[in-house]
Amino acid sequence: MPLSRVHRAFTLPELLVCIFIILVLVSLAWSVGRSLHARSHAVNCASNLRQIGLAAMMYAGDNQMTLPVTSHQRRQGGKSWTLTLQPYSAGTITFKCPKDPDEQRPYTYLINDFLTPNPAGAPDLDFSRLAKIERPAETILFAEASPAYRNSDHFHFAGYRDGVMPPAAFESQVATRAHAHSSNYLFADGHVESLRRGEALSRLDAPGSRFIQPAPTPNP
Repeated sequence: MPLSRVHRAFTLPELLVCIFIILVLVSLAWSVGRSLHARSHAVNCASNLRQIGLAAMMYAGDNQMTLPVTSHQRRQGGKSWTLTLQPYSAGTITFKCPKDPDEQRPYTYLINDFLTPNPAGAPDLDFSRLAKIERPAETILFAEASPAYRNSDHFHFAGYRDGVMPPAAFESQVATRAHAHSSNYLFADGHVESLRRGEALSRLDAPGSRFIQPAPTPNP
């Protein structure tokens, strides 16, 4: 005669434990997925900047080692980098980070106006030739714009010549936390770095910093 089988239902506490475990696993999966998604945006953004950097170096090679200019130089017969760099990438340069929250503005990536001829706020300066940049691996060429900074293809850093740009002024233009607590920066030697907010502000404030100003103002 077969032994009888006892069927025991789950108790309420056991059901609650199972539900709790499932919720924890779903939460962990969602958190990991979100982290990977954000990391993907940051990597794609860095790739966009590398493409801009490569095009800028190729442009300089064709123009006596002079970097591209901005819309500010239109009166001098110049064309914005958004137009002049495209031919060096077969028109594939992406001007926006995939995580840019502003769908309307045309550019996420802006050029450092210190590296353009006669920038606003310092019309006597011209650090647009690579040879004039003291430490190109330390000086920003392009960075990610803050959400509030719109309708420009360049940053306005040059007004702080020979001085320290206050962190609040810097962050009003640069998205120092575009990717969690970091942002991507393209430097004047063509390399790209992801810097945490604290590291970027530390470089900005360091004695003798070349983070935004490429060299001391020449003596008259």
